[in-house]
Amino acid sequence: MKNDKINKNRLIKTFTDLAKIPSPSWGEEKVIRYIMNRLKILGVSGKKVKCLKSHNILAVAHGPLKKAAPILFSAHTDTVAPCHGIKPLIKRNKITSDGTTILGSDDKAAVAMFLEALEIIREHRMAHGRIEFLFSCAEEIGLFGAKNFDLSAIKAKKAFVFDSGGRVGRIIVQAPYHMTMEIFIRGRAAHAGMEPEKGINAIRVLSEIIVNIPAGRIDMDTTVNTGIISGGRATNIVPDEAFCKIEIRSMVKEKMKEMEQKVRASVKDISGKFGAKYRISGNMEYEGFSIKRDDGIVKISSEALENIGINPALHVSGGGSDTNIFNKNGIRAINLSCGMQKVHTTGEFILIKDLIDGTRLVLSLIDTVNRQSV
Repeated sequence: MKNDKINKNRLIKTFTDLAKIPSPSWGEEKVIRYIMNRLKILGVSGKKVKCLKSHNILAVAHGPLKKAAPILFSAHTDTVAPCHGIKPLIKRNKITSDGTTILGSDDKAAVAMFLEALEIIREHRMAHGRIEFLFSCAEEIGLFGAKNFDLSAIKAKKAFVFDSGGRVGRIIVQAPYHMTMEIFIRGRAAHAGMEPEKGINAIRVLSEIIVNIPAGRIDMDTTVNTGIISGGRATNIVPDEAFCKIEIRSMVKEKMKEMEQKVRASVKDISGKFGAKYRISGNMEYEGFSIKRDDGIVKISSEALENIGINPALHVSGGGSDTNIFNKNGIRAINLSCGMQKVHTTGEFILIKDLIDGTRLVLSLIDTVNRQSV
C-alpha cells in the first residue's frame, strides 16, 4: 500500500479534530456524533447501540467481494483525563498536546486511521468484502462498551483491535487476566482524645492489611496494586469504617486466583487480630488471552505488515483491551499498535509517520484477508 493513496493533511486534520473533542468515559457523545457524521458522508452504514450511560457504534462497509471473509476493526472512543481543552500541536514529525492535558491518541489515532481508510476505499473504488467497525465506549474504565455489546451482531470471525502503544508493527499476542477486589473494614467509633482505647481503628486495620498484601510486580506473570483507599470522618473520631480497592493481573489464571486467596486470608487474619469485622468482594474484569505465533490471525497481521515494508514484532502486554472480550466470546482477535506513545500522561505523542503507517496497515489487512478468501 503506497503512501500516495493516503491524504496526509486530511488524516492529520481528522486526528486533531477528534483529539480536540473531550470524551471521558461515559461522556463520549460528541465524538460519537463526529464519527456518525463522517460515516454518513462516506456512505457507510453506522448504528448507535445503547450501552448503559453511553453508546457503541457498529459500522458496516459492504463491498462487492461476496466470497471475502468478513473482517472486524475495533477502537474505543473514550480517553482518560485530563481530556478537556486539548490543544494538539504539530511539531515537525509528531503531534503532541500542549503539555497540560493528554493528547488522546489512545485511541483516537485508531479512529482516524479507520476513517481515512474508508475515505481511500471510496476514492479509489477498492474492492472488498464486508468490513465491520466497532467503536466502543467506556473502555478505559473496564472495557464496558465491549462487555455490554451483543457480539452476535458481528459477522466477522477475526478482529483487529488497534489499541496498543509503540511504533506501528507491534503485535500483542498475550494479555492478562484481570480482577478487582474491594475490602470494607468495620471497626468501632470512639472519642479519639477521651477514650481511644474503646475504639477499633478501621484505618489502622486496613493499613496493616495493605502492608501485608504483596504489591507491585510479584513475578513475570503477576502484578498487584492498591489503587483506591478511603476512611474516617474527623480527626477526633476513631474511624469505624475504611475501604480500599485493589487489582490483580496475571498471565496465568491460577496465579491470579492464588493471589486472591492470599488477600482474603490476610483480611481475615488481620481483622480478627484487631477484633474488626470485614467484607470482601472480588470481580473478574476480563479473561486473559494467549495466541501462538503460528496462529492464523498472527500470520495475517504479520503478512499485512510485511506487505507495507514493516517488520512485525510480537509482544506481551500487561494491559487489557477489547481484544480480551472478543477472544473470550469466540471472535479471534489480536491487538495491534496504532503508534501512540507515553499514553495516559501529559507527555503523550504520536509520530505522523505512524498515523500514516497505521492507515496503510488497515488497508493492507483488508487486502490480505481478501486474497486469502478468494
